[in-house]
Amino acid sequence: MASQMPSSEPSLELLGRHLAHQPQRSRRRKWLALSRVALMLFVLGLGGFALWRLRSNVQTAEINIGDLRSDLASGPLDILVIGSDTRAGANSAYGSEEDAAAGARSDVMMLVQVSQDRKTVNVVSFPRDLMVDIPRCTDPETGTVYPASEDTQINESLGRGGPGCTVATVSNLTGIAIDHFMLVDFNAVKALSTVVGGVQVCVTQEIDDAYSGLKLPAGNSSVEGEQALAFLRSRHGFGDGSDTARIQAQQSFLASLLRKVQSEGTLANPAQLLKIAEAVTQNVTVDKGLTNLGNLVTLGSIFASVDLSQVVFATVPNEPYTYDPNKLQVSAEAETFFERLRQDQSLTEPAAPASDQASQEAPAPETTQALNLSVGVLVTDASGLSNRAASFQQKIEEAGFSQVRSESSAQVQAVSSIVYPYGMEVEAQKIADLFGISNLTPSELYLGINLVLGQDLAETDSLQSAPAAEIAGGASGQTADQVTCQQAFSY
Repeated sequence: MASQMPSSEPSLELLGRHLAHQPQRSRRRKWLALSRVALMLFVLGLGGFALWRLRSNVQTAEINIGDLRSDLASGPLDILVIGSDTRAGANSAYGSEEDAAAGARSDVMMLVQVSQDRKTVNVVSFPRDLMVDIPRCTDPETGTVYPASEDTQINESLGRGGPGCTVATVSNLTGIAIDHFMLVDFNAVKALSTVVGGVQVCVTQEIDDAYSGLKLPAGNSSVEGEQALAFLRSRHGFGDGSDTARIQAQQSFLASLLRKVQSEGTLANPAQLLKIAEAVTQNVTVDKGLTNLGNLVTLGSIFASVDLSQVVFATVPNEPYTYDPNKLQVSAEAETFFERLRQDQSLTEPAAPASDQASQEAPAPETTQALNLSVGVLVTDASGLSNRAASFQQKIEEAGFSQVRSESSAQVQAVSSIVYPYGMEVEAQKIADLFGISNLTPSELYLGINLVLGQDLAETDSLQSAPAAEIAGGASGQTADQVTCQQAFSY
């Protein structure tokens, strides 16, 4: 009988069913471990590449180039967002060679203030034709010194050495120490609105603005790319064609954008957040302190979770400029407004409960006397139905207004609105409260109050709308949870 060589393989019978496959499982575990390490390295590599890519996208400019007051308040996080109207480079399609050579001016200025406890956000808009004092500024690249100037349009500050001069101008005006700035151009809006899949907007009637290229039907639409840019740029499509009416449209757009990204969880989705960051950083210039991507991620997380009712969009209180009614100046109420910012407080307080409002319906005698009930009021029926204006005219007369008339319009308007002259805010609001109308626009072109009845009042005498929160200094604006519709302007 031949002798048997000892086997080098373990006996399957002795090892049993589970232990019999141990060598194979060991190799599998090694491969899984190696695969995980490789995957981790790959992810880290992609992350590192993404961070490098985003960092390489960002352009920087100096922030401290202008003379600043020494008593500026600090505490919350303050970032000045400046929209450049430059027609040079990638923006050459929006103007002529002469426009490109004219340099950049600040088309949009918004001071974003995030409270120290990160629970409230104030977004303050400054009209571009607001007359202010611009401090002395020094161009950090050329060394050119621009002397201080009084009563100058605020949008000229960008051309005096760069965004740092706009920062100094707004800081001195408000008494706020601004921490950072973001200078964005036309393409940033197009890219961002496309990445999020469009932004919902509303207009009271059809708009076809040849100046900006904005074309919208009456009611709700989703805009992105060129149309989103046209919506934000249009100065002839809204309200009375003024910059303040354009600002209201911009505030409505941003509120809608924030509602969308919060409801869809966009800012909490790393992949989507990366796309947004890529779209923004390719078209933005910031101060060097804001190049830390951790700061940008922190900002994203704040806006991802902040209560929308605590995000306030407001226009700095203003009035027609003393020496030119086509320009603006800050009004006396602006100091109350700025003090709220300096004290790190929200610009708005929650609206009073319905029970409290009912108890306040009877105005004090002095309030009644302060109203100009003899102001002319025109009720325009654009509801699409006939004889709608008569009952509204009667109700306004019953409220004490003595000069009320009505007319019919062949053009149908989707949403009811009121346009009123500066100085008639109280009277316009009194009429708006009668019917629950929330779309109010001041205008220097109107001598009286014009109530336009839209399709939303075609079958009811009052709109069911939540009372708008009051903004400090009587400023116009809205909170991010409010859905508004813009008064279309015909020119």
